[in-house]
Amino acid sequence: MTMEQRMDQLEKRNKRLTVALTMTVVAMAAVVTMAATGDKDGHFDTVMANAVMAENILVMNDAGEIVVTSNANDRGNGMIYTESAKGKKLVLLGTTANGAGTVTTFRGLEMLVDLNSNDNGGFVDVLNKTGESIANMYADDYGNGVVWAGNRKGDEQTLKPGP
Repeated sequence: MTMEQRMDQLEKRNKRLTVALTMTVVAMAAVVTMAATGDKDGHFDTVMANAVMAENILVMNDAGEIVVTSNANDRGNGMIYTESAKGKKLVLLGTTANGAGTVTTFRGLEMLVDLNSNDNGGFVDVLNKTGESIANMYADDYGNGVVWAGNRKGDEQTLKPGP
């Protein structure tokens, strides 16, 4: 092998090693850059973004208790639950079986007020601490407002628009 052939061979090898070294440095820089972009445990103080996609969003208070849960129900509609720091239900924002929006307030397991709809329009149901419906407001079949109130003895009053 001549000196010139050996030099050509060394230059080619040097070029391959330089390319390999450059690629290694670029790959290491990419790994370091990705690792340095912040916490990877999914816990954030504030989330700000134009588009965030998640199946569940959980919000915790300073003590680490989950106080807000946002997800989808079995029908694929959005749901938001709020809870007290002790884990008791407070408010549910969701949908009815027919796909209309609903807001339900709770005290623990007791439903207190339910805002939803019926075939004629909006419907408000107020319940007492034993779960009995004691007052309603809703639209009748003719589009008129109806206010109903009852007590635990079965006595009731209904206010309807007069003729």
